Amino acid sequence: MGIRDVKRLVIFGVASALAPVPVWASLGTSGGGEPRKPPQAAFDICKDKSEGAAVEIVTPRGDTIKATCKKFKDGTLVAAPDGPPPGPQK
Repeated sequence: MGIRDVKRLVIFGVASALAPVPVWASLGTSGGGEPRKPPQAAFDICKDKSEGAAVEIVTPRGDTIKATCKKFKDGTLVAAPDGPPPGPQK
């Protein structure tokens, strides 16, 4: 087995190990097998709103996140952030 074959095996091994990572991330579970659900506050803020309404969510850290009311899988409205979550607190 030459150096070229060893390199191919290493690349294949690393690629095989990393391939499932996006699949795990897309499963949407909280680690216990339960589907993840937005916090109750995300439902409460859209309770008397219509789909597409713009809202702002204040996080426990005090960050304000712009969001839009969207239908959740059970038909209720939930505030979905308009962009990525805020970065780590400094």
